[in-house]
Amino acid sequence: MQQMYDPGDLAAMDPLVLMKNLDHVRMTSRRLSYILQQQVHLYTPEANQVRVEIDRYVEAERQIEGEMARRKIRA
Repeated sequence: MQQMYDPGDLAAMDPLVLMKNLDHVRMTSRRLSYILQQQVHLYTPEANQVRVEIDRYVEAERQIEGEMARRKIRA
């Protein structure tokens, strides 16, 4: 799985930026999931690409949540 954020970049981010990025990756992964639900039966190669993107955003969410936990920041 390719990481969206470099761990050093996450460590350097302001807490507010971390929370905004967390909101962004959550909204994007949910939007992509909705798109996948609507189109999975029509376009198999495209659906596979959407799955890869969803996985990427879910991994980014985990990265950000891990950094927030490390810093003891609550969303």
